[in-house]
Amino acid sequence: MNKLFLGLGFCAGLVSCSDFDEVNTNPTAAGEEYVKPQYALNNSIGQAQMNPGTAERIVVYNWASAARICGEMSFLNVGRYSDDYTSAYYYPDLSASIKNATLAITAVENQLEAATTTAHEKEFFPNVKQFARIWRAYLISEFVDNFGPYPIESFLGENPVFNSEKDDYEFILKELKEAAAAINTSVLPVEAEGKCDPFDNVKYDPVKWQKYANSLRMRLAMRLSNIDKATAQTEFEDAAKGNKILTADEMFAVKENDGWDVFSGVYTRSFDDQVLSSTVANLLTNLGGIKVTEQRSDLASYVKPANYLGIKYDRHYVANTDNPTKQYWLDGMPENLDPRALKIFCLPDDENAENYIDKYNDRTAKDFVLYTVDENGNPIPNKDNPGEIKIDATRCWNGYPAGSRGGWSPTLAYNQLVTNGYGPGCTLPMLGKDYCQGKSRIFFAAWETYFLLAEASLYGWNTGTTAKEAYENGIKASFEYFGVSEYVNDYLNSTNYNRVGTSVKFDHTTEPTAEQMTYVDGYSKEQKTVTYEYPTASKTLYGKALNDHLTKIITQKFIAQTPYLVLEMWSDFRRLGLPFFEIPANESSMTGSDMVNAWNPNSWKDGQKWEFYPQRMRYPSSLENADPEGYKQAVELLGGSDNIITPLWWTGR
Repeated sequence: MNKLFLGLGFCAGLVSCSDFDEVNTNPTAAGEEYVKPQYALNNSIGQAQMNPGTAERIVVYNWASAARICGEMSFLNVGRYSDDYTSAYYYPDLSASIKNATLAITAVENQLEAATTTAHEKEFFPNVKQFARIWRAYLISEFVDNFGPYPIESFLGENPVFNSEKDDYEFILKELKEAAAAINTSVLPVEAEGKCDPFDNVKYDPVKWQKYANSLRMRLAMRLSNIDKATAQTEFEDAAKGNKILTADEMFAVKENDGWDVFSGVYTRSFDDQVLSSTVANLLTNLGGIKVTEQRSDLASYVKPANYLGIKYDRHYVANTDNPTKQYWLDGMPENLDPRALKIFCLPDDENAENYIDKYNDRTAKDFVLYTVDENGNPIPNKDNPGEIKIDATRCWNGYPAGSRGGWSPTLAYNQLVTNGYGPGCTLPMLGKDYCQGKSRIFFAAWETYFLLAEASLYGWNTGTTAKEAYENGIKASFEYFGVSEYVNDYLNSTNYNRVGTSVKFDHTTEPTAEQMTYVDGYSKEQKTVTYEYPTASKTLYGKALNDHLTKIITQKFIAQTPYLVLEMWSDFRRLGLPFFEIPANESSMTGSDMVNAWNPNSWKDGQKWEFYPQRMRYPSSLENADPEGYKQAVELLGGSDNIITPLWWTGR
């Protein structure tokens, strides 16, 4: 524990305060009486951004994989892990970030006591202390929501002991409440101080930080809705009475760049495909009833009827999943698509798109094939010289089959769209240029406040609004962010079901029923009809419905949070089993996965189980090596094995 939590010097590597004109003492060598607390907080926020190497391995391989945002990342979503990845995140990134937030707090206390501050600083520094408490509360929640038990007394000079997740959350919520109340909203920073806040347009504004504290408290109170409803309600209602993040200019987001430092975008590594998953494709298709041709008239020739599923290649895609669109390849665009879809993702070879990015400019969407096989999966005419089914994926809308891996599924060996190293990135939609070249990484936005209010209102909590009003305001805030507000009224009134049976209109809660759809047999080329079966609600993790109010709220929250708030999306899924995530599609034992003993190729037939989905990340081996007793204590408090499928306390399982 000592090495992990006490090993960093004061404020080493300050990262974002440009033009350190006010720094007249080397911050890496100074005592706390000379360290400006806002510099330490700046450094903490920067560390939490993670350098591009760590960000790729944590945000992309782990969080975005678990949240089904980066489709080709069959990593955490199927119980795989890397101790190297986790160790780099745990220390130094997360540990250093918490350490420097704590330093900001203690620096204020020590400088005020030592009387080394100016008259302005005597008023401003106490606010910085509260900002740091708020930020540290977020960081501790990030730790707990990834690993489990956390030692609350870390970075206070002694080897701390681990606390239970329950105690951790009590501490977090208490800190947020006290810090929000202690902010003096009449004290504003001077210009140089404001520039030290990495959050876009916040600039250490005391009112905005107070709003962040209350909205964050609402988020984390809601996290307890399964395990401690009384506390969840009390904390939520109290936070909801205060100032909250409700408008676009109050968003907490950090400007990214396309370089190599802690402010480089988390999705900027060009060697990652970051393609659409089958999960997200199902959620966005047909949702809202807005025609693709209304959004992009130039795509008219690619659009297919709403009741068309695509070409069925059941010899080339895995059948072992409850995904209702499994084994279909849509040779074009769906008739209707959520208007945010083409703002988040760019289509293969869609050079007309504003967000188009070509990561593999020496390859096209026409360069990949399916090798011909017979009904038993044997190559035709032979293994050494199989035939080819040419695929033109230009401007086609398909998702990578969630969790599939060639090493676990022999069927995929003859499918270049999945197993070729360039196949997914050239034939599937991928995160657009805005994200791949750096945008602003969102930590909290107005839509989340609204969707939290909607969920709380649904439970009968006192929120000052209704579930419907808050739900619709959340969608409006999301549409405003993505620049598609012209569609929002029609969208809000749509009763169209997406591919997993959820519609937009709040008052439309009729459950979907099977319907006739068309497709083309990929081998005979015959046009056929099929009875399309939506998922069976009773076999999902949520278990109640496909189109009730809570499903709508969480589905819309999920879409709005894409792609930056993947940790929060994963947390919502672990709490509620929403939105619908199909069971990973594979054909043999998932060797090397923590799910290897929980999942088998026929598991999908009996319905979804929590063991088929990641619940946490393992503690890194560096913790056990540095502090065996502390690690043992943490695992005992966890209440299960230190693996990916052991649920966290707040899930209630």
